[in-house]
Amino acid sequence: MGRRPKQLKPDDPLHAFAIELKTLRDSAGPAGSSKATCAAAGINRTTYYAWLAGGQLPGLDALELTVKAWGGSPAYWIERRRHTETALAAVAAERIAKTRIRPAQDARRQEPVPVRPQRQLDGLAPPSHNVARGARIHEARELLNRMGFDEQRSNERSAYVLLALLALGPEKSWDQAQMPALGVRSIMHWITENYGKVYAANSRESVRAFTLRQFLDAGLIVANPDRPNRPVNSARWCFQIKQEHYPLLSSYGKEDFDQLVSEFKLLE
Repeated sequence: MGRRPKQLKPDDPLHAFAIELKTLRDSAGPAGSSKATCAAAGINRTTYYAWLAGGQLPGLDALELTVKAWGGSPAYWIERRRHTETALAAVAAERIAKTRIRPAQDARRQEPVPVRPQRQLDGLAPPSHNVARGARIHEARELLNRMGFDEQRSNERSAYVLLALLALGPEKSWDQAQMPALGVRSIMHWITENYGKVYAANSRESVRAFTLRQFLDAGLIVANPDRPNRPVNSARWCFQIKQEHYPLLSSYGKEDFDQLVSEFKLLE
C-alpha cells in the first residue's frame, strides 16, 4: 500500500503556497503531469513532489518555467513566492523569540509584564493607522459594490472577509494581494490581528452563512481548492479567491480596473 499524501495546512505559509500551486497544476491538464513538468522546468520528480507537498519553495527560474507550462502568470507567482518567503521568515523569527532565554533579573524587580489582549490594541493604534484601516475597508466595500454585490453583500463584514482572503493589510497596496486558503477561524483571527476587529467565537456561523456562502454563490471564491471532496465537518475546510479573479481584485485603483470590472460576471 502506498504512503498517504500529507495533509496540507492552509495556515502554514509554505503549505498555502503548495495548495495554490496544486490548484494551478490541476487546471493545466496533461501539462501538469510530473513527466511534462519535470521536462519543462528541468527538475526531477523528487523536487516536483516536494513543491506540491509543501516541503520546499520552487527556485525562481524553475517556478517561472513551470507556471508558464501550466498556463499561469509568472509575475504573479514570483510575487507570491516572495510573500511566502517573507511569511516564513516571520514565523522563524517568532519561533526563535519564543525559545530565547531572558537574562536573570533581580528577584525584587521581577514583576509579570502585562499583556494587552488584541481587542484593547485597536484603540491604542496610531491615528494614521486607524485612518488607513478605515480607508481600506471603504475601498473593499466599494470594490464589491462595483462588482455587482448589493448592499448586504458589500457590508463591513464582507469587506473584512474579502481583505482576509487577499491577505491585504492596511499598509499594503492592492497589487500586493495574495490568495491564501483560509478556514473561518483563520479568517476571523486574521481580521483581528490586522484590523483590530474582534468577532466573538459564536460569530463563525454568521461569517460562514452570510458572507462566505454569498461569495461562493457569486463565484468569487472556491471551497477547498486542495481537496474539493473534503467532508463538510472537516476542521480543514477552507476558502480561497478564484485565481481567475486575481487580476481584477489586484488592479483596484489602477487604469485597467474599469475594463476588468466591466467584464466580471456576478453569478446569481
